[in-house]
Amino acid sequence: MIEPVALGNFFLFFFDAALVILAAFCYAAFYALGRLQGKKAFLVIAAVSYGILAIATAGLAVLGNLNGTWRILAVLLLVGYGLAPLLIWRLCVATHESEAD
Repeated sequence: MIEPVALGNFFLFFFDAALVILAAFCYAAFYALGRLQGKKAFLVIAAVSYGILAIATAGLAVLGNLNGTWRILAVLLLVGYGLAPLLIWRLCVATHESEAD
């Protein structure tokens, strides 16, 4: 059974959850900007944002007392979110390829 977040860790848990949302947004936004404008600096910022997302997700797993299957699910979601912008970009390029002709 999952135990609730300890009261002493509640602020850290709340901050960590907000950091997950912010880092995920920055990762997707900077990845898209990097690909649209062809600037590697944006892609580097996207990679750093993904690293922050990974650390924040690990923090949530620890602070939220997630064990076993829940930690595996957190890792799978993190991998999925890491691949999503790349695959969406490829889909957009393939979909709009005929418009460029």
